[in-house]
Amino acid sequence: MLQKSVCYTHSVFSFFGKIYLNMKNIKKIVLGNKINSKVFSLGSEVYIVGGYLRDTLIGKESGDIDYVVRGNIRQFAMQLLAQRRRGAEAQKKLEGASIVELKRDRMIRLVLKNGLTLDFTELQGSIRDNLGGRDFTMNALAWLPGTGLIDLFNGAKDIARRRIKAISIDNFRNDPLRLLRAYRFVSEFGWKAEPETRNIVKHLRKKIRKSAPERITLEFFKLLNFKNFHKALKMASDDGLFECFLSITHKRLLENIKTIPSLELCIKKLPLKFKQNIEKSFSQELTLHGLLRLEQVLYGSSLNRNRLRLSRVIRERLKKTHKLLHKAEKQDIFSQENLFNTFFKAKDSAFDLLILSGNIKLLGQLESFKKIWKRSLLTSEEIMDITGLKGGVKLGRLIYGLKKMQFEGKLKTKKEAVTWLKLYYL
Repeated sequence: MLQKSVCYTHSVFSFFGKIYLNMKNIKKIVLGNKINSKVFSLGSEVYIVGGYLRDTLIGKESGDIDYVVRGNIRQFAMQLLAQRRRGAEAQKKLEGASIVELKRDRMIRLVLKNGLTLDFTELQGSIRDNLGGRDFTMNALAWLPGTGLIDLFNGAKDIARRRIKAISIDNFRNDPLRLLRAYRFVSEFGWKAEPETRNIVKHLRKKIRKSAPERITLEFFKLLNFKNFHKALKMASDDGLFECFLSITHKRLLENIKTIPSLELCIKKLPLKFKQNIEKSFSQELTLHGLLRLEQVLYGSSLNRNRLRLSRVIRERLKKTHKLLHKAEKQDIFSQENLFNTFFKAKDSAFDLLILSGNIKLLGQLESFKKIWKRSLLTSEEIMDITGLKGGVKLGRLIYGLKKMQFEGKLKTKKEAVTWLKLYYL
């Protein structure tokens, strides 16, 4: 116990030391980014704000940079792009950038070829007003050349203490999506959401319904993608937030969340070849790993009544997987007798089905099924030549039967397949 305490204390001091060192060198770090140097060289009143600074302090590479600019942001962004032919390193990075105007957020976004995004928002009022309207203290940071780090809400202190702390309840009323974002950050960083912040969520949780389904979906998917998602799911469930946008009983949701560690253990035990693509994006920025978590969390929910905007491919995957998981509760769909038909009905959802049901030992047979379904002993043309069929239901049944016999090891050669086909049909 003492050893664990010493290790934890060392970890805390190590993290705090990293924050202190990065704060000391923040000017060098910020201006060491050629894009930032170019932005500040344009001479306007422009600040870096938010997550980029938070990530800089903890030593994490950020995928986007937020700027607030005094004046016309479109003109500022175009001015930045107009200088890209000068050959400087920053301009090379800006070449091929696409410009997007987000009217709802009153923002101009530049999307660079390397995936980095630069967001420009017009500064209304003072920088204090801007920072005071943000979600959490850790994101209420600004940086300006000559001034340095502007930290009006002790955000750096909360970052060092790994705390997620709301700035005000009114900011959550103004944008209820922040209720969910609190737990997304728990999932992303593994930090503690302050009790007062969680009390705000409990008090305002029903207001999440005012947020657009697309925004709720994106934030929920981010939560599912990060490594501390189980902790975040449990906290958000305990605080009653999920029931305000998911059509599922609290009891069922708790049961689903309790089984998450078993799901993660199955994934951890996967052979390397099955792990290679699991962290790649599947749809709507949700990874395949995140999709498996989504399928587990939503099991037993009414998909059409959830306040989520799901892509067609995700919705179909959920429907198939849930239907077969429900069927598995009543009959043995994974027996050797039923396995081929189970794979046939599951199609692309078969992998998910095996993981969620804990049947990873059957992954090898799934691979065999895929190979046979793609190319069996006889082609469709050969079957039609032998039987005289031109298509239709009978041909489909023959193809299915032939592949099933091959999958079960009852037909091993083309000659055996032809003999079986003649006996069965002719």
